[in-house]
Amino acid sequence: MKTYDNSMALHFGELLIERMAQLRKQLQHEVDAAEAADGRHVIDREEVADDEAEAVVDEAQAAQAAHELEQVLAARRRLNDRTYGRCVECGKAIDLLRLTALPATPYCTACQTIHEHERNRAAQSSH
Repeated sequence: MKTYDNSMALHFGELLIERMAQLRKQLQHEVDAAEAADGRHVIDREEVADDEAEAVVDEAQAAQAAHELEQVLAARRRLNDRTYGRCVECGKAIDLLRLTALPATPYCTACQTIHEHERNRAAQSSH
């Protein structure tokens, strides 16, 4: 397994900055779209239903983007304090392929799997 080392900091820092800019742009677009929708006059029930469905999707996308932005900011902090590339849960090195695909990931694959199972159980028990 190839792992991250501090010589890669510049590359991963650039990836994180690029993703941060994309997410901020997406969030600003969501705000602009919501403001534009507030100024529209609705004509019929079908349009109301369409607007409500679109608002639910937009809200979910904005929440996901905000969550990912938090992860990117946390990853940049880890990069600065030289803990980047290590799982925040178990401290083991995160596979370089995983970091390349998901530069903001805080977890190794094993710990990510555990978190996903816990989240799924919590979601199932709330239904």
